[in-house]
Amino acid sequence: MIAQQYLDKWTNLHVLAIGEAMLDCYLEGTSNRLCREAPVPIVDISSLKDVPGGAANTAANIARLGASVSFLSVIGTDLEGDRLKRTLQERGISTHNLIASTQRQTLLKQRISSDSQLLLRCDRGSTENIDPQIENQLIENLNRLYPTCDATVISDYGGGILTPRIIQTIAQLQTQYPRTIVVDSKQLKNFQSVNITAIKPNYQQAIQLLEISALKGKERIQQIVDRGAKLLDLINTQLAAVTLDAEGAIIFERNNPPYIIPSHPTSNSQATGAGDTFVSGLTLALAAGAAGKLAASIASATAAIVVTQPGTTTCSLSALHQSLSGNQKLVVSRESLVTSIQEHRNWKHKIVFTNGCFDLLHLGHVTYLKQAKQLGDILIVGVNSDESIRQLKGANRPVNCLSDRLAILSALESVDYVIPFAESTPSELIKIIRPDIYVKGGDYTPEMLPEVPLIEELGGEVKILPYVSNISTTAIVNRIYQTFSKLPSI
Repeated sequence: MIAQQYLDKWTNLHVLAIGEAMLDCYLEGTSNRLCREAPVPIVDISSLKDVPGGAANTAANIARLGASVSFLSVIGTDLEGDRLKRTLQERGISTHNLIASTQRQTLLKQRISSDSQLLLRCDRGSTENIDPQIENQLIENLNRLYPTCDATVISDYGGGILTPRIIQTIAQLQTQYPRTIVVDSKQLKNFQSVNITAIKPNYQQAIQLLEISALKGKERIQQIVDRGAKLLDLINTQLAAVTLDAEGAIIFERNNPPYIIPSHPTSNSQATGAGDTFVSGLTLALAAGAAGKLAASIASATAAIVVTQPGTTTCSLSALHQSLSGNQKLVVSRESLVTSIQEHRNWKHKIVFTNGCFDLLHLGHVTYLKQAKQLGDILIVGVNSDESIRQLKGANRPVNCLSDRLAILSALESVDYVIPFAESTPSELIKIIRPDIYVKGGDYTPEMLPEVPLIEELGGEVKILPYVSNISTTAIVNRIYQTFSKLPSI
């Protein structure tokens, strides 16, 4: 639970992300015949999926982990640039600071797969340094945004965005406005003048910096461990997280012994973007105040989640909460909710659904949830996010943060699953769950519930359970405030 307190803190952070924006495109199909022109497979494409790649994936991870992000990059005035902007907007990331240049092609990585087997990757886009005019626009955006951020993450893929002038500007801003700053770059030596908090080289980048030969397998661990102090000095950084794929990661921090984080083995086809996720988690944890060892462990947990999913993907805050808590009742995503619901449908289970804030859990809640469970086989509880509660109840609520409320509800025997939601109503969850019974407390009437028509349309039934009188969270909170207001001042 120590790690989770930092997850709650970083939802208030604003991160500046800068680097090469890429469009990752996945073309999936089937192949059961060869081309007549050459002995290559013919793939009948059945789906196309666009997702943010490169530094755009880093920005997407920061946003999905619950922090706010400003993303600085340069794209082309082309179809790929429009598609990339759309993927970012779909994830709630502003494209206001994306500079479109008529002189550049948007970076594109297009992967073609057959029955989930990667066959080919085609790359395209401008990689030369941005021209002085675009450079000036980017510097103007940096000067405007840097003082407003809590942390900066640099995702340098060597595509011409992080020019010497841009790096010099960042160094000057970091001197004037010291921030947590994490760098993931193929050319880390370019950032020696920047007062860096942490770097994340992979093995190849580390041995390039150290000017040593590559080894194989577990021999690499001792090779890097012996040179950790030199690595920190070479880049003038406080922390270095060297990722070694199957051998995990080694964390070096000044005045502390090296720390090895075990790996979570996966196929290479599922590791796309895991480094971006690691950097995002590391940046947020450090900016939230976590010590280096703990921050790296949190970052490793985020990467472990995404490597279990195909393609370029992101880690959600709820998934990370579940991973760190071991809470098996917490549903980490709506995709996993669909899977769980289908399993229970196969077993002919009657599903009951309810929702609420559940801010201060009291006797009324416990009684109500116990009665709800008795109406069916599986009880799913939708829980309002902190922000949605503030909108409903005011700035002083919730008393308990979302992760605490989810953990407490999960401890109740009557509750089978909890899932957070940020919308003003649980309608989207209802569409996924299609509950047999939708339950609300006696302080509601069917006429007060906008969800009733949807429930009935989906073939469900609405039940209003008896209200436990004289007990409510609002009343308890008011009594607490009244009690404290009467205490003598010291």
